[in-house]
Amino acid sequence: MKKLCLLAFLVLTLSSCQGSSKDNKNYALFMYNYPRVTEELPSGNTARMENIMYTKEEITLGEKIAKPLDPERKNYDFKGWFKEKACNNEWNFEEDIANNNVILYAKWGIAKDGDYQEPEYVYPETIITDAAFRLTGILNIPIENGQVKLGTGAINRLNNAPSDVKFALNYERREDVTITSATFNESTMKINVTVSSNDSFEVTVIDNSIALKISENSTYETKAANYETKGTEYENYHIMLAGSSSMENWDTSTEDLMPIVSYNHGIGGTTVDQWESRLLERLVAPYSPKAVVYYVGVNNIINAGNNGEYTGHKLEALFDKTHTLLPNTQIFYVLINKLPYYMAKQADFDVANNMALEYEKTHSYLTCINAGKDLVKESGKPHWGYFLSDGLHMSKYGYVIWGAEVKKALMEWLG
Repeated sequence: MKKLCLLAFLVLTLSSCQGSSKDNKNYALFMYNYPRVTEELPSGNTARMENIMYTKEEITLGEKIAKPLDPERKNYDFKGWFKEKACNNEWNFEEDIANNNVILYAKWGIAKDGDYQEPEYVYPETIITDAAFRLTGILNIPIENGQVKLGTGAINRLNNAPSDVKFALNYERREDVTITSATFNESTMKINVTVSSNDSFEVTVIDNSIALKISENSTYETKAANYETKGTEYENYHIMLAGSSSMENWDTSTEDLMPIVSYNHGIGGTTVDQWESRLLERLVAPYSPKAVVYYVGVNNIINAGNNGEYTGHKLEALFDKTHTLLPNTQIFYVLINKLPYYMAKQADFDVANNMALEYEKTHSYLTCINAGKDLVKESGKPHWGYFLSDGLHMSKYGYVIWGAEVKKALMEWLG
């Protein structure tokens, strides 16, 4: 079914507001400034208004315009009426004069959830009695034989605060023992830790960045490296978004999830295999998230040629490994959307989704989110209006709905 962007309605409406109208009256048009409706045309095509009218008010030239009641939009706050679609110059209803017919556009801001404050995360220490202190890992990568293999992002984090790397330590301690110092020497690549029981520990950091590369000089690799560079100042214990293009393209995720603090490390085109084998260690584990939200698996099925069962098993492996490295982290998996251009692959998407849902039943650390459930019509088919022309990636209007479901799930978990 073709998708048309129906501008006729808007063109006809606006033309009646330019110059003299047939009834010799002048008007101010107040535009919603975001798509609100999609319609099925008699031809069978799907039409979507790109900018529809909230209200149309008669005006008198040379006088001020009466302000209408504020429009409403779910999950957004109305910020005023502006003179252009980009919302750069606000109309002042107390001073501005209408010398011609006027078109004004609503500006929207992400709604804040009242006085909600994200709960402070307290690292759940393991208290032991059979030893004073055990150093078990660095930035959630296990220590083996006095060594730990870290990627570039993790090493950057150590370099960023070499005189105090306590934040990077994974450990178990006796109740009366505390860490007195933890330092990193960039030249020797040594971490030295002392504790109040007068014990000391030394760990050698091995640069494992080459082994963790996706592929040499690829777009994927460039994006991963950029995240590693930016991530040196990331705080621990927030929300990490990870996965393929639908996560990467959610470029308003930081604002959409506020007041939840989140970081987005999505990379378009990546598969579950790549996240399980490399990217988890590079772009998730070093930042010690209290929760990680994955959207991945689509590229296994539509690009790599994997079936739903294979993809489901790889998702299980990703969940297993994430929990092994981050046992105190809640894992969220966003189920694969129904995609307008890939309905022929839907059976495989369903198999992968169902395997994730079955895994969720027996693993309390996994929560599945059906964020795309409202991107479909009553018939159950995906709605083109919420997707770009490729029938794969969501439009910004699709993200309003999809992102709201992700936020709802996170807020329920945060409590």
